[in-house]
Amino acid sequence: MRQKGKMVIKIGLIALVVIALAGVGYNYLKTRKAEDAKATVPTRRELVVQRGNLTRGVSSVGSIAAARDLELAFDVGGKVKNVFIQPTERVERGAVLAQLDETRQELAYLSAKRDLEVARFEAAPNLIREKELELNLAEADLKGTSLIAPFSGVIAEIDIQEQEWVSSGAPVMRLLDMSRLFLEVGVDEVDIRHVQVGQSATISLDAYPELVLPGTVIEVGIVPEEQGQIVVFPVKIELDEHDPRVKVGMSAEAEIVVEKAEDALIIPFEAVIEAGARSMVTKVTDTGLERVEVVTGLSDGFSIEIKQGLNEGDRILASNYELYHSLQGDGQSTGRNPTSPFQATPAVRGGMRR
Repeated sequence: MRQKGKMVIKIGLIALVVIALAGVGYNYLKTRKAEDAKATVPTRRELVVQRGNLTRGVSSVGSIAAARDLELAFDVGGKVKNVFIQPTERVERGAVLAQLDETRQELAYLSAKRDLEVARFEAAPNLIREKELELNLAEADLKGTSLIAPFSGVIAEIDIQEQEWVSSGAPVMRLLDMSRLFLEVGVDEVDIRHVQVGQSATISLDAYPELVLPGTVIEVGIVPEEQGQIVVFPVKIELDEHDPRVKVGMSAEAEIVVEKAEDALIIPFEAVIEAGARSMVTKVTDTGLERVEVVTGLSDGFSIEIKQGLNEGDRILASNYELYHSLQGDGQSTGRNPTSPFQATPAVRGGMRR
C-alpha cells in the first residue's frame, strides 16, 4: 500500500510539472504573437497636404518609325555601272544615287526618235501616234537607268554593288525621311476609348532608359489588329523633340496622358480608407487624431486628388492603418453586418490597363 501511495504522489507531481510547463509555453507564445502583430503595424507617419499635378495615363509599347520609309528600285533591269552614295549618307531630293549601264536603252531611244521623224513625212496619223508612244517608252526606259532620290533623307541600306546585275523592281536601297519621328503603338481595346488625337505623351526608350521625350497623339486607328487573344488599335504618336540617339526601329514605351488634375490637393493613396460610399482620412490636430470624410477625384494608383474635406497645409496620417482597424472595430462593436455600407475596406488602386 505504501508503494502504491508513493506512485500516486509521483504521478501527481509529474502532472503538475507538465501543466506548469504548458502554462509557461502558452504565455510565451501569446506574448510572442502579440509582439509580432505589433511589429507589423506601420510606424505612424505624418505629412502636410500640398498642391501638385496629377495625371492618369494609358501605356503601350511599340517602335520608332520615320516620316517616310521607302525601298528604292530601278524601273528597268541591267548592270550597275555606278553607286554614288554610302549608307547613312544624307541626300537631297532629285540626287542621282546609282546608275545602270544605259547603252541598250540609249540605242532604243535614238532608234525610236529616228522612226518618229521619218513617220512625220510619209506616214498616216495613226502610225505617227504609234511612233510617238514608242519614243515615250524608250525615253522612260533611258531615264529608268538612273536611281533618283524621291525625297530628301538618309540612306539606311544599300543592297547593290558596281558590276552587279539587277532586275526591274527589285529593292536595292532604303531611304528614310527623318525630319519627323513617330512611335507606333497598339492600345488595348479596353483603353482605346480614352485616347484622343492631341493628347500629350511621354516616351521612353529601352536603349536609353534615362532619355524621356515628349510626344503628341496624331492618329488613332479605327481598324483593330489582333495580337494573340488581345485586340489592339494602332495609335501614332509624334515625337515633339529630336534627339540624335533616337533611331528608327528602336523599341519604346509611351505613357499617354488621358486625364490630369493641375494645382490640386494630392495625398498618398494609402492615406484614404473607403467606408462604404464614404472616403475617410485621419487628420492630425492639436487635440489629437480626427476622422475626416473627403471627396476624392483623380488617382493614378499611387496618389489621389482631394476635392473636398481637406485644405492645403493640413496634417494627416500618410498610412491609415489605425483608422482602418478602428472602423472595423466600430463595425464589430455595433454588430454591423459585413455587407453594411459603413464597413471599412482599404482603397483599391485604380488605373488603366497596361
